[in-house]
Amino acid sequence: MQEPQSSVPHLSRVLNSFEVMLLAFSALSPAASVFIGAAGVLHLAGSGAAIAFVAGGVIAAVIALLYAELGAAFPRAGGPYPSVTGILGPWAGFPYVAILMLAAPFFMGFAALGLADYLRVLVPALPSVPIMVVSLVLASAIAILDVRRGAFVTGLFLAVESAALLILAGVAVLHPVRPLGEVLMHPVFLDGGVLTAVPAALLGLAVISGAWACAGASWAMYFGEEMKDASRRIGRVIGWVGALASLTIAGPVVLVLLSARDLPGVLGAEAPFAAYLSEASGPVTAAIVSIGVVAAIFNNLIAASMGLSRFIYATGRDRLWPSLVNRILAHLHPRLKTPITATVLLCAGSALIGLLGEQIMLIVLSGEDVFNTLLISLAVLSGRWRGLTGAFFRAPIHPLIPLFGLFLTAAFIWTDWLDADAGRPSVLLLAGVFLGGLVYYRLRLRWTAPDLSPAVSAVALTPESGD
Repeated sequence: MQEPQSSVPHLSRVLNSFEVMLLAFSALSPAASVFIGAAGVLHLAGSGAAIAFVAGGVIAAVIALLYAELGAAFPRAGGPYPSVTGILGPWAGFPYVAILMLAAPFFMGFAALGLADYLRVLVPALPSVPIMVVSLVLASAIAILDVRRGAFVTGLFLAVESAALLILAGVAVLHPVRPLGEVLMHPVFLDGGVLTAVPAALLGLAVISGAWACAGASWAMYFGEEMKDASRRIGRVIGWVGALASLTIAGPVVLVLLSARDLPGVLGAEAPFAAYLSEASGPVTAAIVSIGVVAAIFNNLIAASMGLSRFIYATGRDRLWPSLVNRILAHLHPRLKTPITATVLLCAGSALIGLLGEQIMLIVLSGEDVFNTLLISLAVLSGRWRGLTGAFFRAPIHPLIPLFGLFLTAAFIWTDWLDADAGRPSVLLLAGVFLGGLVYYRLRLRWTAPDLSPAVSAVALTPESGD
């Protein structure tokens, strides 16, 4: 039996532009992207990380404009899925939902395990699994607060992680040892303990990794249904988040590479930025900044829990599942008006998945960008052609940016395919999930697309024959 539309709960539009920016920045976590994401790029491509983050930051900022156009046209809870479904149809929307439903708890579990690992660097005696579980529970408890209070809490943590980045950048600015031209024109990496010129293919992989580390402006879309005058405002918010995030992430990475006196020591360290701070300003400064990094990862957990629980809630509110499941997922806290059931389920699933280990989680997460970039690029191309997008925000130089997104999709597939340990299995697994979603749609749901006109705030995907 299908629920009547009037009984379906909805979120309230209470957030301003600044609060949405706080939530988006907290979810993408610039400090975690630098100290954890950029550390992997340093190990991969050495000082080539400077090129990787300059180029990758530009790529991430450009792709953010696609999300901005879609978010302005479909300002609803659920992230990119409402726009993908509204433009390309349920045949693309449900497989996308299936992939994100799988990836959401893996993302949360991976972040919580990363927090536990970083705390163990500071206090080696701490047990990983209990720390992971406790961090997820605490983050979920904060995520259940009303959305404005959640934005305030994440803003406080964001101030702490911003201070950590400012300290890192400040130390680097005060200790320059090599010119920018040397770093950009002659990148080197550690090959058997010896500094060697970075091969072009390896540099290409690093650029893709840099783009992934700088991405995350799309997090603002998860709060579109709770933003005041979202159609007119959220596109600009997403665009600014994309540009500022790329700058705040790429800037410290480049500055550190310009000022690292012991470049081989930094590149070879397990935690390159902590090693740099210890060498440049002493262990006390490194310890203080490490506390900021812990705050950044925890803040990422809070904001991601808020965003992903709204996605899960939206799938129930939009009636993508059988009736009982829809009612459970779409349940809102009666006073706080937040998706409490979806948040609790996400927390429980993330804790269980965190027990699987980092390798399995990487296999699931590595290929997600392939499908994201492909679908949003196709959605903007089709949406602009059909007049479904562009009324409130238009990505410039159309259609070059969505075509560039399709080119990036091919690049993501190529780089993931080269990674036989995680990337290739991830692409194959998620492709299987995508096809499984198509089969489920064709055999079980057979939705008809309702009126998904731009800026509609409450539209359900209604099955033809009930649940």
